[in-house]
Amino acid sequence: MIEEPATVVSLDEQYAVVVTEQRAACGSCRSAGGCSTTLLAGLFKRRHNQLTVLNPIQAKPGERVIIGLREQTLLKVSVLAYLLPLVCMIAAAILMQGLTAHFAWHGGELSLVVGGLLGLIAGLLPLRRLTGRKGGDPGYQVVILRQAGTTSVQLA
Repeated sequence: MIEEPATVVSLDEQYAVVVTEQRAACGSCRSAGGCSTTLLAGLFKRRHNQLTVLNPIQAKPGERVIIGLREQTLLKVSVLAYLLPLVCMIAAAILMQGLTAHFAWHGGELSLVVGGLLGLIAGLLPLRRLTGRKGGDPGYQVVILRQAGTTSVQLA
């Protein structure tokens, strides 16, 4: 389970609206003071991400909680979100290259770029439909696991 601390902002039936603070990817090591990543992260103001999550513990506004998402879900969504558009983009560019050679078009690289962009768009359209369908599936939703400051113990 991938976990992140958050603060409950409001409630909506079985859901809660939470805010997480975007942090630098690092900053906890000994060299954080001299690290360029930490320095760059400090130059930009921190953004707050607002999410609607399942609230099985009935957390109330103002409470600090730990939200979580299953690793398998993140992996599936990441593969679809990155790989599907990329594969479609490359396939469409190769197809356009073949069509350009077959019909002796003189578009040069412009036809490949157009084919790649059309493939990218074609790869993004199924993602939009899929996210709409999976949005109501509890296995694909972020959930409040527990109040912050409490620990979870897994018994075998």
